[in-house]
Amino acid sequence: MWSVGEALERFISSLELTEGQRSEVSRQHTLVREALSRRLAGCETSFLSGSYSRSTAIRPLHDIDIFTVVGRAASTPPETPDAALKRARKALHEEWSQKELPILQQHSVHLEFTTRDIEFDVVPAYQHPSQELFLIPEGDTGRWIRTNPRIHKELSTAANERAGKKLKPLIKAAKHWNRLHGSSPLRSFHLEVMSYEAFSRAPSGYLEGLETLFAFMAGRVERPSSDPAGLGGNVDERMTGGQRTAARNALQGAAREVRLALSERDARPEEAHKRLRKLFGEAYRYR
Repeated sequence: MWSVGEALERFISSLELTEGQRSEVSRQHTLVREALSRRLAGCETSFLSGSYSRSTAIRPLHDIDIFTVVGRAASTPPETPDAALKRARKALHEEWSQKELPILQQHSVHLEFTTRDIEFDVVPAYQHPSQELFLIPEGDTGRWIRTNPRIHKELSTAANERAGKKLKPLIKAAKHWNRLHGSSPLRSFHLEVMSYEAFSRAPSGYLEGLETLFAFMAGRVERPSSDPAGLGGNVDERMTGGQRTAARNALQGAAREVRLALSERDARPEEAHKRLRKLFGEAYRYR
């Protein structure tokens, strides 16, 4: 039987993408970006954004964000958000006409490659001509909202450095826990944004870090979380009071289980392993 520390490190490593997966993602997203450059009118540039670019994505990959600059605008772009999304969908469908029509989403167009098990979310965006911000569509409200994924990436890196480079592995473990509990109202980005405030210094180990992270988020989720770039609205603006309570209870429960595992780690490792397996499912192995 492995030690609790070894099992936890192995579990976190298992969430990382393999070299083969990274190579395939690189090949595939290059094809998508080249297609957008050819077929999407006004496309100036594109770059990876979202959790994949911040190195907080976990297996299996549910989506990879491709941020696609389709023009420049200081305030209101020359088309509606719906029109921008449909233009991006049309460009993708022209390139892959044998596939089903890409799916329109809130801020993006979803393209799936089932044979490769890779999915992309293409986000059409207008860049402000003088400021470091972008305007992206919000489908259900018909608004353009302000954001900058490059700032999100910088803040994620800074928070990880403060935590002795342990934050991103801990985020991945928390995301796996959140994904495993399908009833959780927490969105992945919301969870990640809250985690940026959790550590002012490095935790002594991953188990201690997990307890700190879950306990911190249990209290933090009760308050609104603003866009870390300071540009858009709150990242949790659609969360109801009931959902906050449910998220708090779930996070408190996770923190309690990790706290108990900490107390059992040395004297009763088998019990500690069982608690962590209850949290993280079959991906957590200890022998």
